[in-house]
Amino acid sequence: MPAAIGAALIGELALGATAELVVGYAVVTVGTVALQYGAQALLGSDKRADHQVTVRQAVAPRRRVLGQAKLGGVIFALETLKFNDTNTVLYRGAVHCVGPVQILQYWFGDVKTGLGAGSGGFVPDSVYQGKVVIEGHAGTEDQPASAALLKLPYWTDAMRLKGLCYSVVVATPLKKGSQIFPEGAPDVRLLVAGAPSYDPRTGGYAYTDNAALLLLDYLMHDSGYGLARDEIDLPSFIALADVCDEPVALVVPDPNGATTEPRYRSWGSYDYTEPRSDVLGRLLAACDGEIYEDADGRVAVRGGRWQPPTFTITERMILGWDQLEEGDEAYNTFTRIKHTYTDPWHDYQPTEGDPWDDRAAQAVQGVIQTERSFIRAPSHSQSRRLAKIAMAKGNPRFRLSGLRLSPAGLPAYGAPTVRLVLPSFGIDTTFAVMRGTLAMAGNALTGVKLDLVALDASAYAWAPAEEGARPPLPDTAT
Repeated sequence: MPAAIGAALIGELALGATAELVVGYAVVTVGTVALQYGAQALLGSDKRADHQVTVRQAVAPRRRVLGQAKLGGVIFALETLKFNDTNTVLYRGAVHCVGPVQILQYWFGDVKTGLGAGSGGFVPDSVYQGKVVIEGHAGTEDQPASAALLKLPYWTDAMRLKGLCYSVVVATPLKKGSQIFPEGAPDVRLLVAGAPSYDPRTGGYAYTDNAALLLLDYLMHDSGYGLARDEIDLPSFIALADVCDEPVALVVPDPNGATTEPRYRSWGSYDYTEPRSDVLGRLLAACDGEIYEDADGRVAVRGGRWQPPTFTITERMILGWDQLEEGDEAYNTFTRIKHTYTDPWHDYQPTEGDPWDDRAAQAVQGVIQTERSFIRAPSHSQSRRLAKIAMAKGNPRFRLSGLRLSPAGLPAYGAPTVRLVLPSFGIDTTFAVMRGTLAMAGNALTGVKLDLVALDASAYAWAPAEEGARPPLPDTAT
């Protein structure tokens, strides 16, 4: 039987503990920068997400992609060689993330190039005058050394950067080059699809953006929690993965023409220096997920859907409670949720969606605003669905804190939902179990303590018309 690692993981989430694993890129900073290309640090614009910024740094945290992400990099080589009186060549290498990944697109700053997916080549766009090449390396363990960098006197076949996705730009001076590359040397960003993830439904590995499978990936990966499969309740992840794959209709097709999308996708990256609880929190938020410990001490997951209660709490089981709140008293502290997601149609930047409003509560209390981040959600519709669920949990009809039950209430412990029948207070409704603990006296179980919020299936019901107004495309007039 596995150790009770579920309790430890949940405790770390509560405490916000910091990841202990901090590693750096094993690459070297070499060379000098020719004056005509500038000596600036090549920072991206302020609006970019931090993972899209390019920096010059000898050692930087490793970054890993789950789903898709657009990435800047860490410059490890920036050099010019003069082969004759008229032929000066720039070499620029940048590490973008750990591999293996699939390189989908190549960008110079904010401009998408005509290069297709794969290992790069001559940039075909006429503005680059046939003088710019991007060499892309996907970060496999057996990748060879860069053919371009081998032209530098200090680069050798042994400098393969195994397991690191990186790019090398080779360029000769361009007419009006300062206008084409206003930041100096060409600032490459890559759109990549992350490494294959384990799918317990098939037993194999493949690329996925299924939010439940990427959550499982992080729990198992050495940069995350490094859990073994027998420490995880895999059936619970299978159930949530199936929910994540369910198609959801879109009122307005996305710019690629899609009229449906999977219910819960997860895109983005993380670096190895981040607190693990922060990364895990983002992954859970993308699918309304909740980690809990099952009866065998394994890590299990639930959420993302309405699960009808299978157990009813009656008055005879109740020993007391700390606080019962009803209506506007039930922590109804916000009536509007501003939410943020990552929008592929806005340069993969954090984008604010159409707020989710509780109109009934606003009629009584006015607009009281809060914010939620669903930064790993890659669509406006998904972010709105998550905001609706968050509103229902945050503004319940009833909230019951510190509900103490006799041992007869033990089946409620670990259940996602329960029915509570409390005639003395006019309560007969369904509740979500937000928190639970067992009361012990020595080795004897004396009871259960729960926090409950009223919740029903309407929180997860979805009509396409509820997706709201998607932010206009950057080149679309408002």
